[in-house]
Amino acid sequence: MGLYREGAHIINNNATDKFVKIEICCGSAEDVHIAAAAGANRVELNSALELGGLTPSIGALRLASKSGIEIIAMLRPRGGNFCYSESEFETMLLDLKLLLDNGADGIAFGILKKDRTLDVERCRIMLAAMDKNGGNHQAVFHMAFDESATDEFEMLSLLDGLGFTRLLTRGRADSAFEGISTLKAYVKHIKQKGLKLEILPGGGVRTHNAPKIIEATGANQLHGKFHKDLGDGVLLADYEGLKVYTKWAKNAIDI
Repeated sequence: MGLYREGAHIINNNATDKFVKIEICCGSAEDVHIAAAAGANRVELNSALELGGLTPSIGALRLASKSGIEIIAMLRPRGGNFCYSESEFETMLLDLKLLLDNGADGIAFGILKKDRTLDVERCRIMLAAMDKNGGNHQAVFHMAFDESATDEFEMLSLLDGLGFTRLLTRGRADSAFEGISTLKAYVKHIKQKGLKLEILPGGGVRTHNAPKIIEATGANQLHGKFHKDLGDGVLLADYEGLKVYTKWAKNAIDI
């Protein structure tokens, strides 16, 4: 049975746990502290959310780490597709070490080839670099999965075999809610094959549709972005909205 403590630093979320683990997509250290205060279990720290999320600054990461919450740092050198040049890939390897050395509990990344199939070799290199850095760090394959041309069930097995902890996905739909049937199939496939890969539904997750996504898919964790517009393009995590969301999530449920 897993543990739940509001705003605590918790890594494990087992299939038998009776709460929904909440991961919040953050665009700043301030977002992270708000998410932690609101009772989130984990955050994904990015910069440039308007570009889909890029690698955060080390300053933001170090400040965010003071929150005590579990932090997954985005590793993405630019917006656009997920096929990277040699220089971009080398940048990712350098940033990887910096992120892990400065407080990241895990890294979210995704690398595809020019034909949009999974770049197994580069993913393997990245994961080996994480291992060399030491520690029990989580590796998350992000929504590049939803853009990939590799068969989705084949890709689940490949990601599991490579050693990824978790897959963040919309189920190759426009949102997690629209991808419910596919996400359910992923969870079922993983159980049937005895894989360890976790499925983290994300994309358009809100308080009103989160219960349905959990009930229908069998997942026990969700990724969402809860922000309010302060004007002039400035977004900040919505504390009140997050409190309502996490209050629902921490109640015992039957998954």
